Amino acid sequence: MLHAWVLGDYASTDDPSFVETRRLITESKIGGITMSLGSPIEVAAKINALQRIAEIPLLVASDLEPGLGRLVGGVHVPSLLPGGSATLLTTNMAIGAAGRESDAYELGRIAGREARAIGITVAFSPTVDVNNNPANPVINTRSFGEDPAAVGRLAAAFVRGVQEQGVVATVKHFPGHGDTDTDSHLALPVVKSSRARLDSVELVPFRAAIEANVAAVMTAHIALPAIGDSSAPATLIPEVITELLRDSLNFRGLIITDALTMEGVGKGYSVEKSAVLAVKAGADILLNPRDIPKAIAAVVASVESGEVSRERIDRSVRALLAMKARLGLPGARFTDLDKLREVVGAPSHWAIARDVAQRAITLLRDSAALLPIPRAAKVAVVTYAPELEILAGRAFVAELRPMLSAASVHRIGPGSSRAELDSLAAAVGSSDRVIVTTHVRTIEGEGRFAIPQHVTAWIDSLAAGGNVIVVANGNPYVIRHFPNVKSYVLTYGIDPLLERAAARALTGDAAISGHAPISLPGYFSRGDGIMRRSLLAQRQLEQTLTDTVRALLGRAVTDSAFPGAYAVVGSTTTIYASQGAGQLDWAASPAPNENTIWDLASLTKVVGMTTAIMQLTARGLVDLDAPVQRYLPMFAGDGKERVRVRDLLTHSSGLPSWRPLYKEASSPENALAIILATPLDTVPGARMVYSDLGAILLGRIVEVVTKEKLDRYLGENVFGPLGMTSTFYKPDSASRSRVAPTEFDPWRQRHLRGEVHDENAFTLGGVSGHAGLFSSAHDMVRFARMLLKQGVGDGGLGVGTSGPAAANSVKSLRIVPARTIRDFTRVQDSSLSHRALGWETARGASSAGRLMSRAAFGHTGFTGTSLWVDPSRDLFVILLTNRVNPTRENRRIGAVRSTLADAVVAAMDAAPLSVVTTQSETSP
Repeated sequence: MLHAWVLGDYASTDDPSFVETRRLITESKIGGITMSLGSPIEVAAKINALQRIAEIPLLVASDLEPGLGRLVGGVHVPSLLPGGSATLLTTNMAIGAAGRESDAYELGRIAGREARAIGITVAFSPTVDVNNNPANPVINTRSFGEDPAAVGRLAAAFVRGVQEQGVVATVKHFPGHGDTDTDSHLALPVVKSSRARLDSVELVPFRAAIEANVAAVMTAHIALPAIGDSSAPATLIPEVITELLRDSLNFRGLIITDALTMEGVGKGYSVEKSAVLAVKAGADILLNPRDIPKAIAAVVASVESGEVSRERIDRSVRALLAMKARLGLPGARFTDLDKLREVVGAPSHWAIARDVAQRAITLLRDSAALLPIPRAAKVAVVTYAPELEILAGRAFVAELRPMLSAASVHRIGPGSSRAELDSLAAAVGSSDRVIVTTHVRTIEGEGRFAIPQHVTAWIDSLAAGGNVIVVANGNPYVIRHFPNVKSYVLTYGIDPLLERAAARALTGDAAISGHAPISLPGYFSRGDGIMRRSLLAQRQLEQTLTDTVRALLGRAVTDSAFPGAYAVVGSTTTIYASQGAGQLDWAASPAPNENTIWDLASLTKVVGMTTAIMQLTARGLVDLDAPVQRYLPMFAGDGKERVRVRDLLTHSSGLPSWRPLYKEASSPENALAIILATPLDTVPGARMVYSDLGAILLGRIVEVVTKEKLDRYLGENVFGPLGMTSTFYKPDSASRSRVAPTEFDPWRQRHLRGEVHDENAFTLGGVSGHAGLFSSAHDMVRFARMLLKQGVGDGGLGVGTSGPAAANSVKSLRIVPARTIRDFTRVQDSSLSHRALGWETARGASSAGRLMSRAAFGHTGFTGTSLWVDPSRDLFVILLTNRVNPTRENRRIGAVRSTLADAVVAAMDAAPLSVVTTQSETSP
């Protein structure tokens, strides 16, 4: 029932450590050993030697998390020549970021296959703790994540993979070590979860593993006040080990204590007492007591005194002997060292490991579009790592350097002085990109993982003034120490496999597709992750979308849907397609281009008026739930006192949809007075009626609050800061040659070009909240990117200045707070309509097509314009046409809009993130 800890190094038969282990096997009759670090061959050879000594075959366990990659033969200094390794597998959290159950199964299969080839028959993995506490100093990346159900699914898959290879999987640390902020190697953590909380969170993965027939469970050295003694470790509590695990969860496999050398169980308990209490609690294996003979003597004495029944001991012994028999140990306890080489570190294993590691890389932030890094960029790499992490960053730099034309490499650590850091800041200050890689472990037995404050302050100051990319190797939560970083990448581990994967992701050689399986309030949420295709896949998608858009627009012109059009499909960093079709007029005229100016019509409502209201709401100058009368006292009449600003934005104010102001009003002032006096058709909030009148009033509210005309306010606060130089009301004579003509207007008796198509907007002087804006595709790209970037403008990146290279000269500017963007673009009352605040949302058949996500929002314009933004895909689709030329009776635009949206989304969803290339290497 007792296991001894054995180092996997070479030891002669007369070495004191080998002599002691031999004595424990021959005299104390221990039933198993726990192998620690060492090269695969030496570990296997040592296991064979110890199995020869044992009268009954030993159970051989190892702390494989998740695989044998931790079995390395050390590093020879100063050459840094590695001593050999089994296949290096990613951390559980990296598996969670990649997100596939098949990954967990495959890595479990590899871990089990290589373990059995070495002679290890019990894997102390997987860790199934739910890591819902960012301050946890001992679990962290050892966990699959913070979602109990997801952890359970991945744990069950890993267990199946391990056990199909004839190796015992061990889930740990029961009943859950995730929600602690104390290292159980140092002290006794306290989990304050109630029984209900345990059932809904911590126990979920254990139930899933038990359903998958996991053969062993390891207990945790934690205090659990909800069950048993609040000051005693769960390992020693029968209510936890027997009543909860055996009886409630119906577990019938082996129960193994965590190491009894740990202070979480050691403090306050002698070797003798902890051994006896663990047996009484229900443990089958006592792992690594400090003094095994004393522990055995104490258990024997407890049986002789009647404190522990002989039947209790027999039950565990029978279970252990039965397990050894099922594993085939009586007839196959030895390892064939020659065959080991055919299994451990096999090329097929490395290929799977590299693939999972690559898909785990997660991009959580890229506000300045710094990724992928152009090959011509001047890059500085700064590696932060403790002094003893001598290999940290080496694989990353080795992979990165051939992909860049210029890269300098620097290293800092906890001992770096402020003067050294200041000198380094000056040295890297001229770089196009500075990559800071942090190598921060959760160090078992030390209970810490923080980066020194003077170093984090230096990294944050560097990020505030430059293009800094932080690659967090190991602890994923370090971003809280330097919130100013523009790009933040997670690898979830410290090993060369993940370092190389990160380098390939940063340069665009590989895709970025990971999603965070954990959260850090205020910084990122579970499920966050910016998707980026590899450069090769990106180029293929761009060609596909360009061909798709060209063909679709060409057919629309042939079908007379419009004389001309320009469409742009893009993301925060990329223009996938920028394509014109037809000509500006049905008569001979130029073809549209990205600088052609179009009458936006009702896109004015969102590009202009709604953006202004968002800004004023964020500044506290407009209250969405205030009555409209607060800002427009003349808006009076039965029920109007109940109309809120929010009602105008959701088109639920009760106002009629339209009035022929151009026939009724004698001046802009008179037109506004007519609207203010217009009675409501229905009570506010009763139904949604799309209303130009409400949008006109909202534009007037902007003018009242800001004491500026709407066109001036938008120019100063939206279009100017975004560099939208071709976006304005009432184009001047110099711009008119670029304006696409619209309708031959029967009322004005002329073909309109450069004056607003909407008659009511014309009557209001050409400036209104509902219509009147003109813009180009180039400018609309800038606006769309601001929305995708949650309110951050990029200083004018348009159609012709796409991509990360252009970002070097860009100064980001906050136009609207991110929270305001989110609030304005979500459905307000689904029982009433699918309207957001000012915006429409994608709900099935509409101008957004049928395939955009429910997070998508957009709007259309009567002249044939539309803008749709899908944040979940990092996508915008702009379509600018003059379909009312020569008459508004041409209604073919509806089918064109929806077909374009669906074609774009279908092409993107079908396109691979990466184009497969052959990798010949067999190790990291």
